[in-house]
Amino acid sequence: MKKYKYTARNLEGKIITGSIESRSRDTVVETLQGKKLVVVKVEDEIGISWDKLKEINVGGVPIKDKVVFMRQLATMIGAGLPLTQALEILEAQATNPMFKRTISNVLGDVQGGEGLAESFRKSNNVFDSITLNLVEAGEESGNLQIILERLAVELEEQKKLGEKLKSAMIYPSIIVLVIVGVVLLMMFVLVPAMAQIYGEFGAELPAITQFMITASNFFINYWWLLATIAILVAILYKYYYDSPNGKKFIHRVSLKLPIFGMIVTKMQIAQFTRLLALLLKSGLSIVKALELTAGSLTNVIYKDAVMVAKKEVEKGVALALPIARAQIFPLIISQMIAVGEESGEMDNVLEKMAEYYNDEVTVATNNIATLMEPLMLVLMGGVIAFIALAVYMPMFNLSGVIG
Repeated sequence: MKKYKYTARNLEGKIITGSIESRSRDTVVETLQGKKLVVVKVEDEIGISWDKLKEINVGGVPIKDKVVFMRQLATMIGAGLPLTQALEILEAQATNPMFKRTISNVLGDVQGGEGLAESFRKSNNVFDSITLNLVEAGEESGNLQIILERLAVELEEQKKLGEKLKSAMIYPSIIVLVIVGVVLLMMFVLVPAMAQIYGEFGAELPAITQFMITASNFFINYWWLLATIAILVAILYKYYYDSPNGKKFIHRVSLKLPIFGMIVTKMQIAQFTRLLALLLKSGLSIVKALELTAGSLTNVIYKDAVMVAKKEVEKGVALALPIARAQIFPLIISQMIAVGEESGEMDNVLEKMAEYYNDEVTVATNNIATLMEPLMLVLMGGVIAFIALAVYMPMFNLSGVIG
């Protein structure tokens, strides 16, 4: 429900102003006319309210909420419920404030005679281009229920891939945070105390200990400089990453990183094959399907390769050729696409490839902890050994100094 501010005249010609909560402007007009008022103006009420503040979501509407929405909407449409009634039920049970208002706006538009895809387009910050085009295709073909079910599956796959990558990063992230915490504790607390104790004896300190003390003094006296440099580096990185050439360079490097580059590559191929299969199965043309698939890929290198393939296909070239020339797809992808083109079952072939690469991503992310664990342990052990040597080596000379 949205709040609208209105200006109207009553039967005596007196101006009446106020605000009303309703689904759409048309509904507001009907309500006011039912009260025998002549509507002069209706506009959105602008202002900050607690309800609006609750709608602020970092990262937008969670994928799991969209999955539930698509799946339940498909079930209710399949059961024969009118679209408006189904949306009313989904609005009532929505727990995310932003998504609840979005569903309310969609319901108001549908009640006003607009199509579901057209209503979704007004909330393009919630629904992506894949969703919009598939819903539109479902409405035109009369297969909206099937399309919504496929969308729910697609969103679930996106969620699973994202969670796999996050879970793979948890262990190394924790180790790095622990190492950084230990180093900072040493620099700001332990080393200054150690320096004071050893300084009282006037002993000559080993080079490793002197290095730690010098580094600690630098951290304590110039922490503000280090913080400034870190902030500037972050800003420059963001600026460079946002530039077309910068993003392309960083994404190309990410594909060549040990271990992680392999996972990113497999995730992009899995997303490419899965999305293209879904779009083709839903009745979209190969050109439109390639365009939407390219727009949904997160890596610029793969995005550009698919857009090049789309332009080649527009000229009548078989898709397998530009995919093979791109040299970032495994040979099996272009070969299987060629088989699909010859047999006329490209969507089924791509589905099989998507299943294969989804399994590959699962295996890779499950193994990454095993691969990273010895590396992280060596790194942690090296840091601890360095600190232990710096702290305890001078102790071996103390007996001679004291004597």
